[in-house]
Amino acid sequence: MIKTLFISHGGKGGVGKSYMACAGTEAMLAAGCHVTIVEADPTQPDVAARYLNDPNVTVGALSLNRAGDAENSVSEFGEWLEQKGGDHVIVNLPAGAGETLDLLGDQIRYLADGLGYRLIATYSLEKNRVATEEMVESFQSGLMSHVAPEDRFIIIPAYKGNPETFEWMTHPARETIGAHEIVFPALGSRSALKKLEATPGRISHLIVPPYPGCDGWMLLDKSSVFRWHKAVMTAMAPIFGGE
Repeated sequence: MIKTLFISHGGKGGVGKSYMACAGTEAMLAAGCHVTIVEADPTQPDVAARYLNDPNVTVGALSLNRAGDAENSVSEFGEWLEQKGGDHVIVNLPAGAGETLDLLGDQIRYLADGLGYRLIATYSLEKNRVATEEMVESFQSGLMSHVAPEDRFIIIPAYKGNPETFEWMTHPARETIGAHEIVFPALGSRSALKKLEATPGRISHLIVPPYPGCDGWMLLDKSSVFRWHKAVMTAMAPIFGGE
């Protein structure tokens, strides 16, 4: 796999940015890559916490949620990426980080090109019109506008509801914006989701007998997570290839 800088973007909290960063990590690990995860809100390292003990994952923390100080924030990220980034980097953006990165999308593009990264960005979407307009703005003039059309993806989180109920589905920009759409599968079992979120470790390892670290999981919890993980990897195939 060529060098990859993967940014999990989205306007609000709760739209699945961390799930996307986790899915990207799983996909890269499955391809045999060593992955570096950047938690762009060091106070909430939810994705990094899952992989802390994985020998094939390096964890970094950089604040990219600094409205009013965007240039210094991106400059610090660039310095870190150039010196320590590794070949496969996943950036998990917090809510509001668009106020930093969408202002300097051209700098991110310049950085990725200069260091030889394929720049991939996903934008996890909320259902309402305000969130949709924020996303459209990012595609028109923000970070997403500086990502090649074949490398930018709109993520529709199925746990938010039927995709047809999202404002984006009837938005006029949908016909012209130039991006792939991916429906991100929902893990429907509340019991399985709760146990998964409380259990660190690579998901692909957790769901294989003898289920290391899954004490207290019921059989159907394991089955539900297995089915969900398989659906997630299938959904990620347009980004990274695979099944």
